[in-house]
Amino acid sequence: MIGPIRERSIQLTGALERMLQKSKYFVPVDQVMGRYTNPDVGDPGFTIITPKDPSQRGAQLSLLFFPTGTMRKIFQGLCNYGMIGDERDPDVIRLSPAPLYNILEDCERAALYLEEAFNTMDKSQDKIDV
Repeated sequence: MIGPIRERSIQLTGALERMLQKSKYFVPVDQVMGRYTNPDVGDPGFTIITPKDPSQRGAQLSLLFFPTGTMRKIFQGLCNYGMIGDERDPDVIRLSPAPLYNILEDCERAALYLEEAFNTMDKSQDKIDV
């Protein structure tokens, strides 16, 4: 029974990863080092720090957010949408589609809610700067 559950987990996590990579806020991990050397400045964004190879990861994806402080705002935004994630200070949120409970549409909503949380954060920052 564990084989089909693991296969479903790989499918859902892979789908979520592909959806997140389409975000306008996504930065490939090999391009992050320059942006993250000073994590207190720069445009908001995220990368996925979990290994790409499904055999080297479980069901979760670890998302690294920048600049510092972005993760807290995004995590609150995701909570407002009813998403359950795992925050890891200072800058990581872990998302994990559960193969026994989640479906592909849940992954689509997660990617959409992440994008909306960023968009809302951008708008609120614009208001502060005016």
